[in-house]
Amino acid sequence: MMLPAELMPLFEGALPACLVTGSAEGIPNIANLTRVWHAEPHCIAIANQLLNKTYRNLMENPFALLKMVNPHDLIHWEVSVRYVRSEYEGALFEQIRQDIETVSWVAGVPLPAPLRSVVVFEVVSVRQCVEESVHLKPAPETYGDLLNVLAAVHEWNRLSYWIPGENDQDVKLQASRGVPGAGVDAAAFESMKRLALLVKSDRRIVRLTNIRSQLRYLHSIRSESEAQEDRLETPLTEATPVSYLAFPILSSHAVIGIVCCEGNSGQMASVHSREDRYLTGLAAKLGEALLTITSVPAQEREALFKQVIELAKLQWEKEADPFHSSLSARERQVAANVAKGLTNAEIAKQLFISPRTVTTHLERIYQKLNVPSRAALTRYVMEKGLLTDDSE
Repeated sequence: MMLPAELMPLFEGALPACLVTGSAEGIPNIANLTRVWHAEPHCIAIANQLLNKTYRNLMENPFALLKMVNPHDLIHWEVSVRYVRSEYEGALFEQIRQDIETVSWVAGVPLPAPLRSVVVFEVVSVRQCVEESVHLKPAPETYGDLLNVLAAVHEWNRLSYWIPGENDQDVKLQASRGVPGAGVDAAAFESMKRLALLVKSDRRIVRLTNIRSQLRYLHSIRSESEAQEDRLETPLTEATPVSYLAFPILSSHAVIGIVCCEGNSGQMASVHSREDRYLTGLAAKLGEALLTITSVPAQEREALFKQVIELAKLQWEKEADPFHSSLSARERQVAANVAKGLTNAEIAKQLFISPRTVTTHLERIYQKLNVPSRAALTRYVMEKGLLTDDSE
């Protein structure tokens, strides 16, 4: 598989790594590595200087496991690899040899052994070690600050924040806001917990509406005794929410949290007014913020979360604008060049099309954006901040 660009810091050599191999009989061996190199889009390499046992194991069993740490955020990663070849000369061999000798020269320490070969692995899979990121998790108060901001910006009144537990069947409540019975009723969060587990498992946004009607239907199709048991598990009262919304908070493709929201009869619109595309972008930005939030003073956390949410809203509004959702790539280029003040003839020359084609594009643009003129189109593009490099 090809490694994503966000994992390239793993190969900067800032932090050591370890390589786990196993013999044909399954006897393991762990080797500490000062550095791992990114060799090709789907391959990585290590220097073989004193890797005797490791090399023997690879000749018997080509599969191995690398444990690496991103120096920028201290997140641990497991990289499953398969041995494909050893190189004894060539560009990659010379690059790694020079890197090793340069470090040795700067440190003033002789090399313990010359470079024998470069061992090249194919990347099989990558996994973020969420269980080893406890030191990166913010305090529970931080999640409370996040819920306060979400409630203020989106008018969501019943909220909870969950983080993955130690196993696949567990999530842990970190903060809540406005949930009836919180701190008093042990069952106050049962529905939200089940919802959080579903989001964690499926890694997707979950929306549920008309819950009361569906619960009444479930009760009606059971026998009297079964219905009584069901009421005990999921009681249907005036406090029962009529809708739910939950979405995962992601960081480096891993679920680090789940936001759950309940809505009563008066909150349906506010709970479900946000599109999935907006929530996906919001979740990604919140995931980035939570990785660095521990370095932010407590009194500034809510301000940071508000800024992140406002940025997500602006990005979504821009992407949802007809300029992006209705215009073709060529039409966006024409509109951007009009906003830059170019004439039809200049746009035609810039885009290698005829002036008549430019005129046709403009007529379609006016219709799709509901603007009457060239000046109105320019004002539309400039006011919405849509002037991009699409004209290049």
